[in-house]
Amino acid sequence: MREEDESGIRLTGKDIMPTTEDQRNISNLGFLMLWIGIAVQLVTFILGAQLYPALSPTEILAACIVGNLIVAVLLTLMGDIGVRYGIPYAVYIRACFGYLGTHIPALIRAIPAIFWFGFQTWMGAAALNVIMEMLTGYANLTLWIILFGAVQIANTAMGIDAITKFEWLASPSILIIGVVLLLMVMNAHSITFSQLFAIKGQGGVSFGFAVVAQMGTYITMALNASDFTRFLKVSGKDQKGTWWQANKGSFWGHTVGLVGSMLLFTFIGLTSGVATGNWNPIDVMVQTLGKDNPLLLIVCLAFVILAQWSTNVSANLLPPSYIIVNFLPHKISFPVAAIIAGIAGLLLQPWNFADYVPQIMMIITALLGPIAGIMFCDYYLLRKRQLQLAELYKAGGQYRYWNNLNPAALIAYVPACISVFFLPDYGFISAFGLSIVLYYPLMKYWIAKVYPQPEITGQQQLHVNLE
Repeated sequence: MREEDESGIRLTGKDIMPTTEDQRNISNLGFLMLWIGIAVQLVTFILGAQLYPALSPTEILAACIVGNLIVAVLLTLMGDIGVRYGIPYAVYIRACFGYLGTHIPALIRAIPAIFWFGFQTWMGAAALNVIMEMLTGYANLTLWIILFGAVQIANTAMGIDAITKFEWLASPSILIIGVVLLLMVMNAHSITFSQLFAIKGQGGVSFGFAVVAQMGTYITMALNASDFTRFLKVSGKDQKGTWWQANKGSFWGHTVGLVGSMLLFTFIGLTSGVATGNWNPIDVMVQTLGKDNPLLLIVCLAFVILAQWSTNVSANLLPPSYIIVNFLPHKISFPVAAIIAGIAGLLLQPWNFADYVPQIMMIITALLGPIAGIMFCDYYLLRKRQLQLAELYKAGGQYRYWNNLNPAALIAYVPACISVFFLPDYGFISAFGLSIVLYYPLMKYWIAKVYPQPEITGQQQLHVNLE
């Protein structure tokens, strides 16, 4: 197998090779806990609060369920790549965009994750700052941002095993404290469930916009679902069986873990928005508890720290770290990549954009929706879940296309991305659908004829094992 061609492209590295059976050690329950830890974070809280009062609590929760069910299905569909072949997103996307073209969607995927890492580190550090000021009288938000960021980077650099073990600790704690926080806010402001659901929206934001905004939180993860499912424990029989046999554990982990957690924290956020008119969860906690319940306030602030930590290591550092490794797989290790991604997230200072979370979600959907459509079309509609695995790691192989770029993917991406801004209420649908409509004929009737793709044309025997 050639590792490098005349262009100097290197495609192999220990952190991006297909996982072995021994490396697939996350159980179905462990995968569920991992996703609870990923999905419980305060961006959800903020989004729920900022969608009110334009939408009613009922509409916000309905948008949460619809949006995140769609994302859960996409996570499972794209997670099949990891279950079946054990490869990360950064490697599979070579089949769609080419050996060099892969860096375009990879970078587009990495930037939102790095952004959210910095944002959520700021949220956790702000909670830590309040705690330290209460206990010692010393406050220094910048210092806590740096220290909290460093701890999370170190946890991520230790790899998927360390991340999974941490989620086993964090997930139950976060869920319990989250329920307590919800009841505490409702009690402090004398709000009942019936009163909440009787509130009407004031208008100004459509239901479709809310669905798309909800999807923006984890549509990023739909692209790189294989980064996690490649470590999921699946028997050889199930792996080679029907699609459902291979992916049932992934489906339940994604659906229950994501939708359940997002629903709970959207509810907490919108309740806080109704009660206090404030979208900042730390301000809400301080305002609700004041100085009369310092111990409970510290517990709730510790929950904020834990929630950001559990999401950041899994959702916002691990994916871009694999992407950075893929740029120079023979030189950059996963721990080094995690450090690079983490530092970049802090230098971006994304907390300066905290007032615009729904709009940011819309932009993320516009950028990533077309990539999700291209991946789905390529893997399911064109290749029928069949990959020439060895070719993904062979410089000058079948995915070299034109100058190692796939024109079909680039041509499909741009108009699909732009369509979101013309149809914001249906942004994901337009981006996802238009990318498929464009990519399928371009790939099948043009690219596959010029650059033979046996999985698409069926002209030769497939080799699914890495040679």
